[in-house]
Amino acid sequence: MVEGYGRRRYKADFIKFLIYSHSSLLESTSQSEFLATIHPDTGWNKIALELDSLGRKISKFIDYVDKNWKSGPPAT
Repeated sequence: MVEGYGRRRYKADFIKFLIYSHSSLLESTSQSEFLATIHPDTGWNKIALELDSLGRKISKFIDYVDKNWKSGPPAT
């Protein structure tokens, strides 16, 4: 996400990096859910739930950027 933010003046690049971040988070969520299944008393379920919550926030941010972000040079 940080690398994408560095390209925030280019809307398409910014969204691309946000999507990469969201995809990585989904992979982490999947792994956490798997670990919660095979090790139910280790706290992985809580981590999976927190990652899911973060995923919803990133998704909403991607929608916001897509609908409201202006491309071009930053304001001076």
